[in-house]
Amino acid sequence: MTDQDIKQRLSRYLALRAETENRLERLARLKNAAEIPAMRTGDGSQHIGSSGERMARAVEAYMEYEEQIRPQIEANQREMAAICAMVEALQDPMEREVLRLRYLDSDTFRLSGWKSVAKKLYGGDDESLVRSCMRLHKKAISNIQSVQNDAFCH
Repeated sequence: MTDQDIKQRLSRYLALRAETENRLERLARLKNAAEIPAMRTGDGSQHIGSSGERMARAVEAYMEYEEQIRPQIEANQREMAAICAMVEALQDPMEREVLRLRYLDSDTFRLSGWKSVAKKLYGGDDESLVRSCMRLHKKAISNIQSVQNDAFCH
């Protein structure tokens, strides 16, 4: 696995997390729609006919969507766990942290910028600290490659 392959794999983490979260949120909305009790009119009576049909369709939609997305969600979760394990396999805690900050812990679904990583890692974001982060990152990627190669050889 090359340095570029490792970076691409790490970069996929946020997209996998986003897809998983979005699909699970949609599934939760479908489940909620399937659990809504029969609607009551202003006089307290229930509408059973159309409400029951609507409920049945909602339950069916929920079950179909869950069946459709479950394999992808499980695959995403396995890949995300493998990416985390790859980072955790590093011996140096600073190397693990720079990778977590850059690729895994973003509040958005974009990679964290180097200034943000430097600020969290070193408490500042001046150019020398950003370069230090980038050097640490390069070393971490190289060490992942070594760990991956060692695992492959054994």
